[in-house]
Amino acid sequence: MSSELAELTDLLETDLTSSALAPAPDAYLVVAEVIHGPHRAPRVGDGLYCSAECAEHGVRELVAELAKQEGGSGFVLPHEGRMIGCAVTRGGRMWSVQILARSELPAV
Repeated sequence: MSSELAELTDLLETDLTSSALAPAPDAYLVVAEVIHGPHRAPRVGDGLYCSAECAEHGVRELVAELAKQEGGSGFVLPHEGRMIGCAVTRGGRMWSVQILARSELPAV
């Protein structure tokens, strides 16, 4: 591929992803995983969301659920344009709760 064509392709991709014409992922999930302490299988929130903004509700719910089930506390805060959560439990676990687009999930 010529360098001019490569530059044009890069420019087009940049313009499309920054414009309203860019296709958006069609689903967002809320996922929790243990980042410190005794291992546990990852947990997936209760539903699919149409946007990261809608999924913020799921982050809050999953953080509260983990804190209640395992006896602990949690918090939610913005990070790089998305809400993230953390639940710290009496059993010594620290859970990270985040929003992932379908395209960000690992391939199975």
